[in-house]
Amino acid sequence: MIRSREMMLNLMWLFICLVLHSAPPVQGQNYTNTPMNTTASISKSATFTCTVIPNGMAINFTASLPQSTYVQQCPGKNIKYPSMGLNGNCEVTSTQVTATWQMSNIGPDVNNTAFTCVGTGLPPVTGYLWITGASSYYLMLFGCVMGGFFGILIVFILAYVSLKKSEKLQECFKGKDEDEDVIGGVQEETLKD
Repeated sequence: MIRSREMMLNLMWLFICLVLHSAPPVQGQNYTNTPMNTTASISKSATFTCTVIPNGMAINFTASLPQSTYVQQCPGKNIKYPSMGLNGNCEVTSTQVTATWQMSNIGPDVNNTAFTCVGTGLPPVTGYLWITGASSYYLMLFGCVMGGFFGILIVFILAYVSLKKSEKLQECFKGKDEDEDVIGGVQEETLKD
């Protein structure tokens, strides 16, 4: 009997949670602008914006970079991360609340960064930053490494060829002959018949 009551109570809580989770947001609360998937070139800039109405709502706008996560709370102060080239702005008007992330001087290390906006009582919305030209960056890096390898290889080959052809260098690196190492010469005695 006790187990059936516990089970009924658990099922009732599950039903309540499902109803509350699937309930639509309160009338009038919605996004008017959400972060969109954006493609940007290396060293360019990109902007992600999230706007909700009415103005009494709050926004948590998160920038999830590969190195760290940054949160812009709106209403709140504008924030800047100069080392990352990341600026968070908050603007509150009489009808809406807008949070903005702007990333400048984009590098290949921020590819696939997620910008997630969550308004009070609203589901989260995410936009991603994709970098074009990142593959050319790695191609250039590969070219520099291979060019350096072959450059060093050519220098060693030229040094070897010049050592082989130069008699003075050969004498310098060759050392003394075995015949020269003997201090006193040994003379052979010839036997006469």
